[in-house]
Amino acid sequence: MSDELLKLRNEIDRIDEEILARLAERARCAQRVGEIKRGVMYYRPEREAQVLRRLAELNPGPLSADAVKTIFR
Repeated sequence: MSDELLKLRNEIDRIDEEILARLAERARCAQRVGEIKRGVMYYRPEREAQVLRRLAELNPGPLSADAVKTIFR
């Protein structure tokens, strides 16, 4: 395996670890929101649409807006 390929694979592994850590952090925040909103409608479709729209607008590529929405949905 070439040095360049090994470096890229190592970088991908590092990024994957960062993504996983950030997703776990996000999930903990979402759980806290749910705990705070006990008795209040937890799922709000308009809030989900707002979040997905914002993320699609912030997306620098190369993922499509639909791919970003699928990941976060």
